[in-house]
Amino acid sequence: MCLRLGGLSVSDFRKVLMKTGLVLVVLGHVITSGIAAIVLSRYLPSIPLRWAVFSSSVACALLSLTCALGLLASIVVTFATQGRALLAACTFESPELLALAPDCPFDPTRIYSSSLCLWGISLVFCVTESVFAVRCAQLTHQLLELRPWWGKSSHHMVRPATPSTDLTPHISWHPLLGSPHSL
Repeated sequence: MCLRLGGLSVSDFRKVLMKTGLVLVVLGHVITSGIAAIVLSRYLPSIPLRWAVFSSSVACALLSLTCALGLLASIVVTFATQGRALLAACTFESPELLALAPDCPFDPTRIYSSSLCLWGISLVFCVTESVFAVRCAQLTHQLLELRPWWGKSSHHMVRPATPSTDLTPHISWHPLLGSPHSL
């Protein structure tokens, strides 16, 4: 019998978690989140590691999303001011004369296109990292077997106690946890 987690077998779940961790390491602001996901793919029974990956993935998603919003704001301001905001540190007699001024810390002739290209690429990376961090958080949410916090399924249902003739606890073996637990 094959254990399934959210529609995936354990080996498929490990592969997805490993790939997600690798993407987070490659794109990463929070590289520890990706490394922890890779380690968790090997040591699924570790509950503290599950919580560490879950919390670092949520933090990584929020950090990446904040970074993407900052980059998007910079791109919008640059387009709105036609690049004059980038040249605020430089003093020119005429902004149309883009000559290398001694008080300008960079070459003003290329700042507009270079900044927009780099910011655009960084924006794509930040959004991609945020998506993969959310995916990693979803995977560890499944591993932690947490209930969703929205909708009717989060309400605790009280079941009436039924008398049972069998007083021994039911024990089952959970392959991910590596030990028997009571039902």
